[in-house]
Amino acid sequence: MQASESPLDVMMQDKTACHSEPESPSWLKAYVLMSWGHMLCMTLPFFHSGFEGRWFSANTLFHVSAWPLYAMLYLLPMLLVAGTLKVLLPHRQQVAQMAALLTGTATLMFVWADGLVFELYSFHINRFVLNLVLTDGGIESLNSSTGTYLSVATEVVRIFIIQALMLFLAVYRHGLLWRPSGLRPAALIAGFFGLFLAQGITYGIGDVTNDPAVLEHAYAYPFFQKVRFRKLAAQLGYTSEHSSRLIAHADSSRLQYPLYEVTFNNAVTTPNIVWLVAESLRWDQLTPEIMPNTWRLAQQSWHYQNHYSSGNGTREGMFGMFYGLYGSYWDSFLYARQSPLLMDRLQALHYAFDMRTGAQFSYPEFDRTILANLPAANYHEADPDLSPWQRDQSNTTALIEFLQQPRQQPVMAFQFFESTHAPYFFPEAQALKTPYVTSLNYAELSKDYLAENVDGILNRYRNAGYWVDQQVGRIIASLEASGMLDDTLIIVTGDHGEEFMEKGNWGHNSTFVEEQTHVPLVLHIPGKAPKQVSELTSHMDIATTLLDLLGAPHSYKDYSLGLSLLDLRPRESINVSDWHSIAVVTADMKLRIPYISTGFDFWQPTDGEDHDLDSSRRQALMTRYQQAITNTINNTSVFSNTQ
Repeated sequence: MQASESPLDVMMQDKTACHSEPESPSWLKAYVLMSWGHMLCMTLPFFHSGFEGRWFSANTLFHVSAWPLYAMLYLLPMLLVAGTLKVLLPHRQQVAQMAALLTGTATLMFVWADGLVFELYSFHINRFVLNLVLTDGGIESLNSSTGTYLSVATEVVRIFIIQALMLFLAVYRHGLLWRPSGLRPAALIAGFFGLFLAQGITYGIGDVTNDPAVLEHAYAYPFFQKVRFRKLAAQLGYTSEHSSRLIAHADSSRLQYPLYEVTFNNAVTTPNIVWLVAESLRWDQLTPEIMPNTWRLAQQSWHYQNHYSSGNGTREGMFGMFYGLYGSYWDSFLYARQSPLLMDRLQALHYAFDMRTGAQFSYPEFDRTILANLPAANYHEADPDLSPWQRDQSNTTALIEFLQQPRQQPVMAFQFFESTHAPYFFPEAQALKTPYVTSLNYAELSKDYLAENVDGILNRYRNAGYWVDQQVGRIIASLEASGMLDDTLIIVTGDHGEEFMEKGNWGHNSTFVEEQTHVPLVLHIPGKAPKQVSELTSHMDIATTLLDLLGAPHSYKDYSLGLSLLDLRPRESINVSDWHSIAVVTADMKLRIPYISTGFDFWQPTDGEDHDLDSSRRQALMTRYQQAITNTINNTSVFSNTQ
């Protein structure tokens, strides 16, 4: 055996012992083409999500060309790695083949996972998803079941086996596989270049003409790259509707917070504060049936019926509550470990703290933002080995014990309930609504499954809300029994809402529809008569209101973008945000504005109920709310040194 020959080479040369054909020198070409077919199947949902079914349209031309093109582009990592090794190690082709198998499997697995995310939430794997995966407590926050992990493992094995079979056929074809040797690389390159031109020209024209059929659906493909002809169109005398499009700055600079040093007045009172937040609790769960204890409290308090979270996710919702600022400032405050003015003020007033969560304070990173200056002994996470409903029960018991301890100083008690987070937890003996689905497997979720089972899933959610309400009831009963209720300010709300396919998505973090952003708010203020409030209000008003009560000056703009919840003057608009955009919300319009760093720039405004608007109505509303839009864009950087 020659030194350059491997045992496998010798085996392949012995046709008497083995009836296989020798290795094909074009095995990589064959493997790439077969993997492309596999990738076409894997990316078919992206095609279906945008294809409208009309064969003779710009939308169809775009998808028919973009789908096969991007399916091949996603295989470039495999082609580059395997191709490089194939050239560098000509006598060790097994190394290149193994690299092709592993990188091909990894790429297909990524696209499969991305497809799950996109189908459920209408966005691709992005900075938000990576933060979820890489941050301590992120994966745990999903409350995934063993079945989910088994399904993921099964899919990995399935993809690997298919790719391994393809590689075997490409290397040892046994005459079963069509030989691609006659297909010249130049022909392949020319074909894919034609697809690139077709999808690029179609998108470019759609961008100039503002064609939503093309623009809205182009982002179905991960890593989609835009081709634009705006300058050329302008030179030809055609003015694009995008010429005045809106973009906001996502703040990432050094902070200037507050804008000026805040001089507090002597607080007239320092009430006890009990702040209760339920994960994913939307406004229509606050009913006498689902949340009877909270409902009774609402009848004795200020009940805000048109209240919105400051975001469609936990990070933005909680950030707005405690800081009174847009979610666009999150990264800057996280990097600076800048605590909210509210928490600093409570510490200066010598409040006793008991902060509890049914999840983890490390995801999102509240231990480095909201709680940044609070000693760790003051915040607590429940036993992770317990079910979320048990964690909420345990936390409630501990919080009540804290409230019952004799002390001279005022208290700040906060609890974040996890039971209402998907897949929604409650003790079966306490189920309010039946039937309900017994479990949710994230890896097997699809819009078709959700559409068929949404009633049972929604019943799980309602049962979880009912369980959270029982814990709220225990806290209120304890305050009443101890005589503390008359001296305690109570807040009950949700960090954001939850959608159940009403507008085409499930869960949260995807859009700013009512179901994902409209939340309940009950504010029990000692000495205030009950009131039903119908004015538009925001989570950003909560910190502003508390600071106002604790002696902060009324010049809110120096430290907050919210207003006092006690100021019932009608307002024109409020704002909600997510990881890559911010929205102006009015009674009759929602306008979503992208941050300049994200690359997303096509969202048409909708009406207040999330329905599409015709072009004349869109233009009229944009003109009417021009000042609110301008203020929103300016406010994304007002607390930074980029002004």
